Amino acid sequence: MRKLFGGMVLALALFVTTSAQAQRRATAAAAGGAKHELGVDLSAAYVDPGTAGVSGGIVIISPVDVRFGIVPRAGSKLMWEPRLSFSFSSVGGNTVYALTPTLRGLYSNSPGGHRRGMYFAGGAGLVLGDPGVGSGTAFKLEAGVGWRKPYGSGAWRYELGLQWVSSNDNLALAGLADYIAIGGRIGISLWH
Repeated sequence: MRKLFGGMVLALALFVTTSAQAQRRATAAAAGGAKHELGVDLSAAYVDPGTAGVSGGIVIISPVDVRFGIVPRAGSKLMWEPRLSFSFSSVGGNTVYALTPTLRGLYSNSPGGHRRGMYFAGGAGLVLGDPGVGSGTAFKLEAGVGWRKPYGSGAWRYELGLQWVSSNDNLALAGLADYIAIGGRIGISLWH
């Protein structure tokens, strides 16, 4: 439990430090255009738990899924996007926490670049969880296709994708590991 919370604090500290530095750079370079994309998402997916011994079901994750895109230089089609999501559940008397840091690459597949149009996404991350029976860590891979639709000074993002999470005995008991999920995300992006 102590390792889990230590990892959560470290990940949050790194995220806040990176965001603060990026905000300072963005303010200094405001005349040159946006350097970063900041957004939140709502996700829903069908989860097939694999060998966890439970039947599949629908999972909805609230907008505690924050992403920070590093907009590439003009002409580059690849954008890097660190993402952090946190989930909490107290269903069935068990309190389950999970922190999921992920690094994704977004490849723009349209003339609109990274402001609008279609993109392909792929990434890897960790699932750091505490299902109440001991903490654990699982590895995750994801891939998807998405679209950005301009909305004022920001954009709506829609994405469909596939996610695989490796096995971990402690996390599998709470349905946090050893599964495949197929679903989508809807979110909003702002540029700074």
